[in-house]
Amino acid sequence: MREFTYKSRDGNVEVLINANHGDALEKISGKYTGCVAFVSRSIANRVKVKCPVVPIIDGEEGKSIETALSIVRNAHEIGIDRDGLFIGVGGGSVLDVVGFSASIYLRGVDYVNVPTTMLSMVDASLGGKTGVNALGLKNVIGVIRQPRYIIIDLSFLESLPMPSYIDGFAEVIKYGITMDRELLSQVMNNPDKLLGRDYEVLEEIIYRSLINKASIVEKDELDRGVIRAVLNYGHTVGHAIESVSNFSISHGRAVALGMICEARIGVKLGYTLRDVPGLLVDALTRFNLVNRVTIDANGLVNAMMRDKKRSGGFIKLPVVIDVGRWDLVRVRIEDLTKLVTEECRSTP
Repeated sequence: MREFTYKSRDGNVEVLINANHGDALEKISGKYTGCVAFVSRSIANRVKVKCPVVPIIDGEEGKSIETALSIVRNAHEIGIDRDGLFIGVGGGSVLDVVGFSASIYLRGVDYVNVPTTMLSMVDASLGGKTGVNALGLKNVIGVIRQPRYIIIDLSFLESLPMPSYIDGFAEVIKYGITMDRELLSQVMNNPDKLLGRDYEVLEEIIYRSLINKASIVEKDELDRGVIRAVLNYGHTVGHAIESVSNFSISHGRAVALGMICEARIGVKLGYTLRDVPGLLVDALTRFNLVNRVTIDANGLVNAMMRDKKRSGGFIKLPVVIDVGRWDLVRVRIEDLTKLVTEECRSTP
């Protein structure tokens, strides 16, 4: 087992990797006056915790203000007080809504994230961004509040369908290409073991991914500076690809295609070394994350115009310089529109 701690404005966050979630939760919950576990209904029978277990809807359908209100109601009926604990067990959508609910219940109680997908293990579980969808908008209601503990139990990955499992490696490769050359090398050198869900290699890969993300979160917890922008690499175009495809392209694959496109744009802008796009294609292809698709360039541009990083006539775009090096650049909307049309019409 690997573990580390990162600092937040509300105190330290303890991260346990390759831990037994039942054992860890038993120790943690003993520190509180009571606890309740809100669990993805698809895995409710696999959760080992000595607390009331409340199954909730997972996926975007369950990431709503109605679900948050239901969580608050359940916690109140169970008798959770301000010294009680919420436990979220599931993928990113479950962790988002449980974390948000913990943040508003009695003006805030501690919560634990127990991610059960590869994507949530390396991304959504750490960082403190919580929220729900409303008014037809994604994450329009939310707060930044860190979990008190993050428990990564690799046994949850055993039953995860392969397409969902490999989705998480887009985020791992993102950390590697932007911040950690050694991580990228480890991923590219061990595709068979990683695809075979080898615990020893997975533990190291997840550990390095989360260490990288935690180092960014510590420096810019509230996402008001510059440095946290690196976590959005590939997401400006990736989110637009998801939208244009009506979400038929998964998040991991959309981010993979977004990284390739943004690397090509970086080359055209004169920031990115010419071999970076090819290296990304190579790494992502090893995990079957590169779909050959033709994208409606006009639709892609229109979706990007709604990006939250747009400011006036510019979009702030994190750009990789070389493996492990990046910068944040302001790109004119008209220039980005032209480059997206030229470089992102088809992939790879």
